[in-house]
Amino acid sequence: MIERSLGQIAAMIGGELSDESFKDLRVKGVSTDSRTIEEGNLYIPLIGEVFDGRIFIKESEDKKAAAFLIDRDYQVKSNISLPYIRVDDTLGALQNLARAYRKELDIKVVAITGSNGKTTTKDLLYEVLSQKYKVNKTTGNLNNEIGVPKTILSFDEDIDIGITELGTDSFGDISLTTSIAKPDIVIITNIGDSHLQNLKTKEGIFKAKMEIIEGLAYDGVFIYNGDDEIIKKELPSYDLRQKTISFGLGEDVDFKVKEENTFANMVKFSKDSDTYQIGLLGRHNIYNGACALLVAKLFDLTSDEVKRGFANMKPSLNRGHIIEYSGFDVYDDTYKSNPQSLRAGLKSAALVEGYNSKIAVLGDMLELGEREEELHYEVGLDIDPNDFEYVLLFGDLSYHTYKAALNNFPKNRLFHFHNKDELIEKLKSLISKSTLVFVKGSHGMHMNEVIDAISKLKV
Repeated sequence: MIERSLGQIAAMIGGELSDESFKDLRVKGVSTDSRTIEEGNLYIPLIGEVFDGRIFIKESEDKKAAAFLIDRDYQVKSNISLPYIRVDDTLGALQNLARAYRKELDIKVVAITGSNGKTTTKDLLYEVLSQKYKVNKTTGNLNNEIGVPKTILSFDEDIDIGITELGTDSFGDISLTTSIAKPDIVIITNIGDSHLQNLKTKEGIFKAKMEIIEGLAYDGVFIYNGDDEIIKKELPSYDLRQKTISFGLGEDVDFKVKEENTFANMVKFSKDSDTYQIGLLGRHNIYNGACALLVAKLFDLTSDEVKRGFANMKPSLNRGHIIEYSGFDVYDDTYKSNPQSLRAGLKSAALVEGYNSKIAVLGDMLELGEREEELHYEVGLDIDPNDFEYVLLFGDLSYHTYKAALNNFPKNRLFHFHNKDELIEKLKSLISKSTLVFVKGSHGMHMNEVIDAISKLKV
């Protein structure tokens, strides 16, 4: 993580140190949350719609922060003895500090964006590249205007490679974060229906994702999913000066892999004479694996090193892993949902063998824009009654999924709820010995509460 003197930090962000006698004070790491401050941190209070971080300055002092940033016009209370740096805006200062620190880092940065698969690809890359190099990566979901600078500032100076995710809700989001990360390699995993509320169309989503190349080094590499129809359609309109490499399963990609037998608990694919396997659910993870393999080859890793990295891969929390309970299991995919990831999740759950019955519990897919009702209806038509004995749907938008699924399901196997507690009670009555419960929904639907509610159930 960043470790500099207070005077150096003031110079890096163009700030004014409250007392020059503290200019040689060492700062190690930054925190924007008073609850997670560690000794020696620089506390950066941010002002949001709900919280004003400035009211926690005294708490940061009590937790032994080294110093803090503050807006120029803010009156610091007399009971605060910590040194501080005055800046025009604390969020802008956080971003500028990360920009300045990135310029001082002699490392390679890999930046990943896309509608689905960002986190899995990031984690695969971390496990693989760590076989040969010292690597840091984005932790959690730090992929926005606050998270990306915090990620960059968390990178150790002695690493070889840093991996960061870049997310987007609106145009300009990635333009900002790529200017901070200054990546050497950028990746677009795919284009889906997420964030249609602000970006309107898949073409709009692609345009927003392509902002990532604005920060790409002149001698950098642009990597993309060559099987994605929107990318194939829209990319020719861009005049890219950097090297580009496509990956996928199709014949017309630059880095082609071949799908091998896919099992319930892993995916397998081959490249040239080598076969690779990853202990993740779902065919879509072949693309994530192919991308990781491609980047590994750019960094001169051997096939054996890649295989060892893949063997270390474990699914992230709420992102497609099976939890064993008393007499039944839950396939937890509750982190997010959009039409592409939901279809992939349903297909993955259908492939899992060894259960007497399967139940799908699905919440609304949010932020889909003007076509949200139509997109929910279309997914409902695709749910196969041969894959799930029962389907339980939750939320206003999921009613359209329910109406469509009635074309294939009898009413005694399909249920819709506006009340989550009622859904949970019905679900408990349907779970029997050796049942797999697939749970998915947008993060804002809090479908993890369903899993928590049934976790103590014994059948």
